[in-house]
Amino acid sequence: MSTPLEQPARSTPQRWPMMAIFAVIWGALMLTEQLSIHLLPATVREHTSSPFLISLILFLNPLFGVIAQPLVGIIGDRIWTPIGRRAFFLITGAPIVGICLWFIPEARFLWHIFVLVLIYQFFQDILWGSDHPLLADLFPPKQRLFVSGMLITCGQATGAIFLKFGMTNFEADELYRIVAILQVLLVTGLSFFLNERPPDKAKLPRLTFRGYFRDLFADPTRRRFAFLYFCLSLLMNIAVFGGFLRIFAMESLGASQEEYGDTFAVSAIGPLFLSVPMAWLVERYTSKRMAMLLGIVFLITALSIGWTAQSIDQIFWLAIMWGIGYMLTIVTFKPFFSEYVPKEIIGQVSGALNICWGIGRSIAIVAAGAAVEFLFDNNYRYIFPMSIVMGIASFIIAWSIPDLRYEARKAKAKGGVAASENSQ
Repeated sequence: MSTPLEQPARSTPQRWPMMAIFAVIWGALMLTEQLSIHLLPATVREHTSSPFLISLILFLNPLFGVIAQPLVGIIGDRIWTPIGRRAFFLITGAPIVGICLWFIPEARFLWHIFVLVLIYQFFQDILWGSDHPLLADLFPPKQRLFVSGMLITCGQATGAIFLKFGMTNFEADELYRIVAILQVLLVTGLSFFLNERPPDKAKLPRLTFRGYFRDLFADPTRRRFAFLYFCLSLLMNIAVFGGFLRIFAMESLGASQEEYGDTFAVSAIGPLFLSVPMAWLVERYTSKRMAMLLGIVFLITALSIGWTAQSIDQIFWLAIMWGIGYMLTIVTFKPFFSEYVPKEIIGQVSGALNICWGIGRSIAIVAAGAAVEFLFDNNYRYIFPMSIVMGIASFIIAWSIPDLRYEARKAKAKGGVAASENSQ
């Protein structure tokens, strides 16, 4: 049976400045994700009406996630530079992302968009390959769920600002350039202050291609996490994170950029105010597995609302349910998974895990685009039942993952009660 590999110290001081810096960097990175989900699909749609061609361009993001993020994890486990380990990728990659975003509004042909998105998404995925390893590098297990809650809170705050304020008050080309500037100021600037430590190379195992994946899949619990992440990727990307919800709202519901942004912004309300309290409650009182299961139920409910939606007003309720489901699932997943990974190879194993997400997202985007164009006569409504099927699969896998730290905590509490009763 698998056991959590890292045992927290009895008392670990909180690192509030580092938590704040990490959360702001995460929030700035989330702005590029907001662009990819809510703005880029409409930009590509201006150059082609083919759902399949749109999906092929949006597919570049997960494609590079499969390639770039594992490399970042492996290299970050082993290198040391004057500006750190993971910070090196954040500091050098963010300006390149910013340059590409700055010039996307100038694109006049589809191939212009393709080239800019190609470069932008490659370096965006390099940036995103650093977040999970940094969570394990900078914070002990006992603090990770709380920090994860902070990251989601900050990310949802920037998402709400982008959707509610940005998409309703700025033109698309202005939004691209604002986000470009913030990548340099916040991601590059603040990454200089990440207090990383050099790797202990004596503890690093010899890495082979086979061993790279064996470290993830040989352990039965990690293997379940990998399959769960793959299914969650399909669940979240076929309809929403792949970008097709924006096109569905445009073409099937007749929603403008302003209406869509104003409506979907409510998805950030739950995570914005509840991520940190939820993380605190889960860490102390309940099972991470149950939190994930509840999150998946909320996601399936949101997709069911989208399937029957006839107006943009109904997307309001989809957004509420989606935000809560995303918060419960993602805030819990990475801290839960990291309990079963040796700290020395967290970057490597996180990279292998990101391959599962990237493959799932790649399949989700291309399959959704192909299905809409070739099977469903350009009707984007069918993205919702496709996602629901993957939600059911995710629920089944999540149910099978044990929460050993929670069970140990319960056993310890029962033992304490029994000892107290015996002493009376």
